[in-house]
Amino acid sequence: MASIALPLLLFISAASATETVVLLYQNDGNWTNHASTPSAIFVQDALSSLDTAASQCQSYGEVILNKTDLSAFKEQLDYQAWLGNFHGSLWLGDSDPTPYQYNSEYLADNSSSKSNSLAQVLCSNSAPLPTQVDTDYSTYPTMAVESNGTTFTGLRDHIAFRFLGVPYAAAPVGNLRFKYAQPYTGSTAVNATHYGAACLQYGYFDDNSYGLNPWGNSEDCLFLNIYTSTLPGDAANTNALKPVMFWIHGGGQTQGSAADSTFDGASLASRGDVVVVTINYRLNIFGYLSLNDSVIPGNYAMTDKIQGLNWVHEHIAAFGGNPNNITIFGQSAGGGSVIDLISSPKAANLFSGAIIQSGGHGSDALADQQAATIIPLLESLCNETNLTGEARLQCIQSLPAETLLNLTYSEATKWNTVIDGIYALDWPIAQLAKGRPYINTVHYMSGGMPEEAQSLLTTTLSPNDTDFATNLGILVEAGEIKQTQADAVLASGLWVITNGSISNATHGGATSYPDAYNASVYVTTDAIISCYGASYASIGAASFAFESQWVYQHQRGYALSYYDFYDLCTFPVGKPEIPYYRCHSSDLYEVFGTYYIFDQPVRVPEDIYYTNAIQDMWTSFARTANPNVNQKYLTVRGYTTTQAFFEQWSWPSFHAYAPEVAAIQYPQPWTRGLPEQRQCEIIMPFSTLY
Repeated sequence: MASIALPLLLFISAASATETVVLLYQNDGNWTNHASTPSAIFVQDALSSLDTAASQCQSYGEVILNKTDLSAFKEQLDYQAWLGNFHGSLWLGDSDPTPYQYNSEYLADNSSSKSNSLAQVLCSNSAPLPTQVDTDYSTYPTMAVESNGTTFTGLRDHIAFRFLGVPYAAAPVGNLRFKYAQPYTGSTAVNATHYGAACLQYGYFDDNSYGLNPWGNSEDCLFLNIYTSTLPGDAANTNALKPVMFWIHGGGQTQGSAADSTFDGASLASRGDVVVVTINYRLNIFGYLSLNDSVIPGNYAMTDKIQGLNWVHEHIAAFGGNPNNITIFGQSAGGGSVIDLISSPKAANLFSGAIIQSGGHGSDALADQQAATIIPLLESLCNETNLTGEARLQCIQSLPAETLLNLTYSEATKWNTVIDGIYALDWPIAQLAKGRPYINTVHYMSGGMPEEAQSLLTTTLSPNDTDFATNLGILVEAGEIKQTQADAVLASGLWVITNGSISNATHGGATSYPDAYNASVYVTTDAIISCYGASYASIGAASFAFESQWVYQHQRGYALSYYDFYDLCTFPVGKPEIPYYRCHSSDLYEVFGTYYIFDQPVRVPEDIYYTNAIQDMWTSFARTANPNVNQKYLTVRGYTTTQAFFEQWSWPSFHAYAPEVAAIQYPQPWTRGLPEQRQCEIIMPFSTLY
């Protein structure tokens, strides 16, 4: 871009958001062009002279833009005008001593909104785009935000501001191990320029063994990350605060991290004009140990999430977020966490929207069941017998963290939220059945993938398996389904194996599957996620539990780069006609738009357009409690592909009398009923909640 010559600072101290600043970036969803698409800093406060404007840009280590640069920001300036944030007068490097008068049909008043003495300014944004997991942020420009006496120093990148590794609770170590989360009372100067450690775990995020977690692991792990395109200044209008989307990662209560680059919130924040928060919470034994007493009661992970929400209520306005408009969302076990929070009285009034992605029914247990699996293992570690109460707690607190972590993968242990009468009153589905007075007030959206189990099963089954009954036996042995379910499936005749002649066709109540592997994937998907999710949605509708309700099923997926067993969860570049499985977690790139961090290709242009539609619907739900995106909003923002998506279709709300499900695909979505319901009638009578 052409700009007036101003000296650049080699070392830039953290700029402070005493003025409102917005990163302008036209996020068209094409992740291959993200780094080359122009970006600018819009200073929303009116400034009195060109020199003042140039100095303001210089304080960011940037330069003032010229008239020739404006065409790249037309949609962004129109959007700011539509919001009432842009008044039409701009200081530009090549303008006269008086402000340049910008024309937009969205300006509130084209005559009175412009001034010959006061104007806003556009500065360059030379900050780079993070394009890899182990991005070195040490050279990124910094930005400081003050909230309630604490200063947070974060970063500016090419498309968003990011504040990383923010402590939201006291470190759960020492005498706080196996205690409810406590408020953070540490330093009032928080360095938020790098991710914090992931919580202790095995698997993909155990240190950096898979190249996914260069920030390490620690018992001191209660950090959150914030992504936003707007930092409000001292004189900002609180009515302009953005919706907040509070992400809870999955991983079976034993794995995962808020710093997983899959959940980098910059693209979602940029595209949807929301504030994204991602949160760590204690995992496995550290988050879920319950010994069925008042001393070691369990549910520490739930208290982490609630404390994180309390932190957001206290501080998020300083980062541009509206504490009165928070949507919690999560996938897999993170979706189960959302279900738990919907039901928890301790989470009342902390959020107004909830999105459950592939969450099933949650993961809850009775306290005595949970304790029975772990007490024998703990007794063998403490060298004393019959320890109870505080003595037992002190013994366990004194053990090395690694010793406790080794219990995580014992076959005898499960790590679940426990029904304790405080944080969890009953099975969530039982509370839901009682209706609105028994859950938190919330607008609700849920759905998943058609073939979740293909990736969840990893290599338990082989695509070359030919015997359906043998596969069911393997699934029983692996604990994926029960023997009674396998027997009922075989006796029903509803799973018809055609050996490739017909693919997933339904007739006479039965469904044809091309092979034994395909049918086995569907059985497991129904047994562990889809049927539970459908039951939760149906009971919620029947009891009128939610303020509004929306249900979907993705018809498109894009496998995570490290989570695609047998290479069956994606189709080759340029060959969308090749059948593939829409697997568990294949919606995550689509929601967060983070393909570019993992160097993933655009298979076909529809990948971009589908991602655009998903991000626009998810953020519309966060903004308005309705995933049907406002058409005027799409026009102003120049989001033409999502406009086309909604031209002849709208997402119907879900009701007991009309249980309509959005089947999401690009270019043409459609509406259907809940999937696999005849199969669920066979499987669910033999299911249990624990």
